[in-house]
Amino acid sequence: MTDRSLRVARTAAGLLLTLSAIALSGCTAFSTGYAVLDREAEPADALPDAVAAQYSVDDADLSSARFVGEHSGSSIWLLHGADEGTICVLAHLDETAGGMACGGERGPIGMSGPAGHFMVVPDDYPTPDGATRISDNVYALSP
Repeated sequence: MTDRSLRVARTAAGLLLTLSAIALSGCTAFSTGYAVLDREAEPADALPDAVAAQYSVDDADLSSARFVGEHSGSSIWLLHGADEGTICVLAHLDETAGGMACGGERGPIGMSGPAGHFMVVPDDYPTPDGATRISDNVYALSP
């Protein structure tokens, strides 16, 4: 191999490595850090009409709701916030007890109200001290 062909091979290898890194980072650039929100919606994720009617579309994209579990009678969903880069948690106990809180997707996001006390964290975030796991992203806190 000549010096020229060696330089061409090194340049090509470097370019290939750079393009591979760009392509791979592009696959995760739009990830929210909340895998549950990145998956396709399932029928169980839909907010019941009575629940959706109580919450404002000004705060969250209600169609993005993903059911994550129940705690002490409250049903809990994660949603994309109306503002880019925000995540919301909606907890609903009954017609008189529920609430929604939104915050930055890097979390944590806290919510307290009649439907319960919850903390929302991104994927792979450390478990909050003394919390009860509801899902990968939602934990119940003691009042």
